[in-house]
Amino acid sequence: MKKYDLHIHSKFSDGDYSVEEIVSKVRQCGIDIFSITDHDNIESIKAMENVDKRGLVYIPGVEISCEKNDYKMHILGYNIDVNNTELVQLLQNMKMRKNLRNLEIIQQLKEKFGIIISKDDTEKFLTAKNFVGQTTIARLLVKERIIPNTQYAFDNYFKYMDLKTPATAPLEQAINTIHLAGGYAVLAHPISLERTYGVNIEDIFGMFKNAGIDGIEIFNSKHTLSDIKRYLKLAKRENILISGGSDFHGEIMKPNVKLGGLSKDGTEKEHHYKMTILSKCIEKNRIKDVYDGDEIEIWKI
Repeated sequence: MKKYDLHIHSKFSDGDYSVEEIVSKVRQCGIDIFSITDHDNIESIKAMENVDKRGLVYIPGVEISCEKNDYKMHILGYNIDVNNTELVQLLQNMKMRKNLRNLEIIQQLKEKFGIIISKDDTEKFLTAKNFVGQTTIARLLVKERIIPNTQYAFDNYFKYMDLKTPATAPLEQAINTIHLAGGYAVLAHPISLERTYGVNIEDIFGMFKNAGIDGIEIFNSKHTLSDIKRYLKLAKRENILISGGSDFHGEIMKPNVKLGGLSKDGTEKEHHYKMTILSKCIEKNRIKDVYDGDEIEIWKI
């Protein structure tokens, strides 16, 4: 049986650790199969080309911020080709829009709250290859000792801003682009969508099905056993792939989320399901000696 975590963030987005440090932690935790899925950029995939991955199975991934019918959600893309022209173009366009949005944030911090981001820091944000968003700006404010922690910026500044520039991709475009890049598109942590908008994923899943979604992240550090069973039932009903990951960022961003922790209450230790996204990725990559019979079991590390 193999241990896995298919939802991890590095310093290339809003995680605490470099890809080298993540691989080291993956080994320490005894994880066999993993994916780094940074927000709206694929720099981690490029960086992983120079990292020693012997004895591990690495699946290239990304997490794309999307929007459809006034809903905002995240779509995970697995097994993607980092050199695909359509994917590169989509993420470059998102980067340009995010830069405009970040300038709005910096301007409103000054106008509404009297907080000034220096020209040097602004320039660094605009020229960075990696993901730069609200979390990045919040971390700078913590570093400058303007606020006590990153959540403070979200609760006291960002939620009161009127931002005009969208920093998301249309749902259909994101999924289609993942497919063009040879990958599989998976809805990330559906519980977040449900809590934010007061809906049940079952009632709006047609929106994702029509857009061409391949799978759903059943296991996640935010999901209880009740959530897991409900999402499993949905996956079976819709005949879609099953995936799972911790959404690990590190001790600063999400101190309660542990690498390899695939449910909120640890119930995955007793409940094992076939992870069909893994068999698909492994089959496509012709990876040998990894897929353990008919079922890959998971448990809390």
